[in-house]
Amino acid sequence: MTMVSALDDITHGLPSLQFGVQLHESELSLLHLRKRSYELLLHAVSQSTYIVGMLNALHNYALTGDIVRPGSLPKNRINVGVVGGGRLCRHIISTLVHHAVCAPHDITVSTYQPSTLEDLVKKGVNVCADNRMVICQSDVVFLCIPSSQLMVLRRDVKFSPSNFLVAYVATLSKTDVVQQLCHSNILKADYTFNSDVAYTHSEPYQSLALALEDEDVVNRLFPGRELAYVVSSSDWIRDLVLVFYRHLMKLYGEHEKALDSLNLVLFGQQEDCYLTPRDFRIMGGKNCIATLPEHLTDLSDVGAKMVHLNEKLTSEKLLGLLFLKFKSFFKVRPG
Repeated sequence: MTMVSALDDITHGLPSLQFGVQLHESELSLLHLRKRSYELLLHAVSQSTYIVGMLNALHNYALTGDIVRPGSLPKNRINVGVVGGGRLCRHIISTLVHHAVCAPHDITVSTYQPSTLEDLVKKGVNVCADNRMVICQSDVVFLCIPSSQLMVLRRDVKFSPSNFLVAYVATLSKTDVVQQLCHSNILKADYTFNSDVAYTHSEPYQSLALALEDEDVVNRLFPGRELAYVVSSSDWIRDLVLVFYRHLMKLYGEHEKALDSLNLVLFGQQEDCYLTPRDFRIMGGKNCIATLPEHLTDLSDVGAKMVHLNEKLTSEKLLGLLFLKFKSFFKVRPG
């Protein structure tokens, strides 16, 4: 197999993703930790690719009326931000670019050590040391920092309700991240581990981007349909649908057009799966239908109040269509 660049290497010193090859016999009991870490990385980069791919597809459709073909880079794209310049940042960027859901110059990374990302700069990625600027100018920001840096981020940035963050803070739940940042416009999957399911695969892949060309790998990763070692929280898809709907409402200024476009891009001609205004009714309080972007900035709370949407997202047919859209953003080689 051809070796890949440092941008793609999953871990320094390992020739492939066969993690056991460099473990001493006395360390074999730790192998499951490496496998679990890899599965979490797969979920993070695949979910990031889906988020950016869908937002770009919706963004482009709202501006041009054109449906983006799988594997094609839309003409009109969102701004993508990353806070944290470590290995997860590199994995996400590598996968986004490899699977053609965005271009390198669409991405801006904020890190306290910009000099360590010179290789990304040469590829066209924007790199700076300004968390506030990245969060303010980006349509979506991936937080790739340890939990110990959340308070520093909160100190550096005065969040606006419209700032949309996707948190990859492995040691904290979504509720914990919301509380530490005092910001509720956050998407985060909480994970559980299914020890009864086999590790995804044992192929000697050199990178996560290449692993996501494997149809068997991609088939295991979609939330709600996982047959995997790692399982995402069931509310992740619901919250993401709200993110898609909200992005279109910002572009159109009215929820009817936003809902029509969301249904067409997500479900095509499968009208029996179309979402309706009733699905976006926020139960309790004013019991109103979410018709403004501001209604959906509290992702940590509002999704649970959308009883009809939660019920609809249990449909196997609807989840199957969402999965096909998820899969379409990867350059999958049929198994």
